[in-house]
Amino acid sequence: FSPPCTPFPPGSIDSTVRCWDCRSRRPDPIQVLDEAKDGISSVKLSAYEILTGSVDGRVRRYDLRTGQLCSDYIGSPITSVCFSKDGQCVLAASLDSTLRLLDKDTGELLGEYTGHRSTTYRLDCVLNELDTHVGCASEDGHVYFWDLLEGSLALRLPVGQGVVQSLAFHPSLPCLLVATQGQVTLWREDTFQPQGDPD
Repeated sequence: FSPPCTPFPPGSIDSTVRCWDCRSRRPDPIQVLDEAKDGISSVKLSAYEILTGSVDGRVRRYDLRTGQLCSDYIGSPITSVCFSKDGQCVLAASLDSTLRLLDKDTGELLGEYTGHRSTTYRLDCVLNELDTHVGCASEDGHVYFWDLLEGSLALRLPVGQGVVQSLAFHPSLPCLLVATQGQVTLWREDTFQPQGDPD
């Protein structure tokens, strides 16, 4: 879901992103974004942007304030996209087992990260809560993390025997949620301290 009082835009295998206004309760979308030439595999939102990854190998960013579309061609089918926390970069995972960090405004390639396996499944990519590391699920039962600036592999986290498809960082705490073959696992740093009243 998008922030309150804004349309919510799911992606679709029919190559469109359809935006509905949840307040109106109408069945018809208020806008259809149909620039993709193949299925939409990933959609992320910011306060005023819609970021999509498509099987056609393109990362598209729709600026809702100006009505502009920016498109970057990666070449390999995109499985997942996300914004950096500072809003300056876009991270894209693709089926050539490569993560790419792009400058959001210019499309310039800032970094490439390899070592994981992604050739068949739709796998999530993430940036940690401080934008210091990029991470990706992998088909080999691990989650991989690289140093954002250096590009060096920082951690290969064993999760299970099967494909790790989904992962998500907590928005502000050093906690990672991972899903693989019927199980969900929460990882956190040893120094983690819960916030608020535990009851």
